[in-house]
Amino acid sequence: MKNKIAKQIKSVLPGLLTVALAATTACTGDFETINTNPGGIPEENIPVESRFSQPMESIYLNYQNRDYEFQLQQNLNGDLYSGYLENPTPFGGNNNNSTYVMDEGWNVWPFKVGELYVMKPIHDILSYTQLPDYRALAKIIRVAGMHRVTDTYGPVPYSKAIQGVVNSVPYDSQESVYHAFFQELEEAVDSLTAFIQTPEAQTTPTRISSFDEMANGNYGLWIRFANTLRLRLAMRIVKVDPALARQVAEAAVNHPYGVLVAGDPNIEVKKEGLTNPLQVISFGYNDIRVGAPYTCMLKGYNDPRLEATVKPVGWYKDDKGNIIDIKDEAGNPTGSIGDYIGIRQGIVIPDKTNYIMFSVINMDPDVKATTKYPLPIMKVAEAYFLRAEGALRGWNMGGTAQAFYEAGILQSFKDNAITDMNVYNTYINDDTNLPADYVDPYNPANNIKNTNTVTVKWDEAAGNETKLQRIITQKWIAMFPEGQEAWSEFRRTGYPKLFPVADNRSDGVIPNGEFIKRLPFTRDERNTNLEAVEEARTLLKGPDNINTRVWWDVDAANF
Repeated sequence: MKNKIAKQIKSVLPGLLTVALAATTACTGDFETINTNPGGIPEENIPVESRFSQPMESIYLNYQNRDYEFQLQQNLNGDLYSGYLENPTPFGGNNNNSTYVMDEGWNVWPFKVGELYVMKPIHDILSYTQLPDYRALAKIIRVAGMHRVTDTYGPVPYSKAIQGVVNSVPYDSQESVYHAFFQELEEAVDSLTAFIQTPEAQTTPTRISSFDEMANGNYGLWIRFANTLRLRLAMRIVKVDPALARQVAEAAVNHPYGVLVAGDPNIEVKKEGLTNPLQVISFGYNDIRVGAPYTCMLKGYNDPRLEATVKPVGWYKDDKGNIIDIKDEAGNPTGSIGDYIGIRQGIVIPDKTNYIMFSVINMDPDVKATTKYPLPIMKVAEAYFLRAEGALRGWNMGGTAQAFYEAGILQSFKDNAITDMNVYNTYINDDTNLPADYVDPYNPANNIKNTNTVTVKWDEAAGNETKLQRIITQKWIAMFPEGQEAWSEFRRTGYPKLFPVADNRSDGVIPNGEFIKRLPFTRDERNTNLEAVEEARTLLKGPDNINTRVWWDVDAANF
């Protein structure tokens, strides 16, 4: 199946990807048998340490370098809807997720990966060990993976699934799932905080070092990651349960180990032999390019991170090594070499050759299976922007909104090896530049004016809504290219203001000018777990479609 799907993705013939996935099996029905050991080792004899690799590598999926699965888990939904990335490939004759013609064969994968590649191995870990540090890490990993799934669909199987129930698994409301997340993270933090004082935790390397792909065996870093995850999820529910949001956020920030700060590494999955799937999808499949909102945002702001994160037009070469320029509809070169030009979501693409030479993520296509491009889980910069928003809301975050906002930008600059403080100071004091308008050199019909109205410089006299827009806009830039989290924050806040889909083919489900809210429950679950799905539909705010908001998503334009 892997080779078959990978070849079909690479061939980019319209519709083949959907056909290839038509045979995927149900998710919760396979909970008991998925990932059984092919070597025939009895289940109870498999080392607990070896069980951590799969869930760690499946949060931002590339377990065993399954690039094609990541393309379906996130790249063809969250990465598109965040505004970060866009496909140059006219999948299905332009009838695909990009134009809001939702492909059910694709959209099963975020659910499938979460339930089978994260929930199942974590359930096994918790079944086979009582070591407090192992159990704490397992719970943190589970929340890190499963919050992405519930943020995609809304209600999901959780409370029974974590107990190992395998047949007709009921769904939980997103509200109850979030409450479970908070409880599990608090338990994990408390457990690790107590354990870190024990002799077992004082060794170098620690006993988790042999399998820890996320924090290099550092217990304190795991605690700060868990606390930052608490802060992230607390902010997510700020409009539906502000009291709980504040309580959780303040507890996380003011914990003795606190949240991620400058000097901490970003939380990433690093492992020799593991390839970042975006590298393969960008340069192997040639199925993804940078999105127009990202290039326009950074070009307009004169943001030095643009060059660090994006390759300009001119990177693409033909079989003879000739640099290829963009051509207009008449076939004339546009003189775009050296410019940064993304693709607008939902445009009509006549042929893949029309957009393949647009800007691409700045990775070396020849450097694979190394730790140079780790799988992103959480950046330290995000913690500063979360605290900036918390301070803006009057919470005890240990500083001011402006201080955290500017610290987040500085951390992001450092992430991208921009260390000149003169460059940084010029940037944060820019009260003139705005994001650029979008100009499509191939087809001017896709051109659109910028809709973002905030400059970079903090303005203490501005209203809270304007301040929030600044915070989220810079947070969005800093988190690139991790599209799942960016899509969730865009839905929660409405920022940054993205370009609407150019050719909305949802038949009115999504009104023109508006944006997708969630993925519907999966076809596989409807086929094998219909009773539970029907019950789950009653937990939604509306019909089971892409225009119904998840629980925490309310009026975005309301601080």
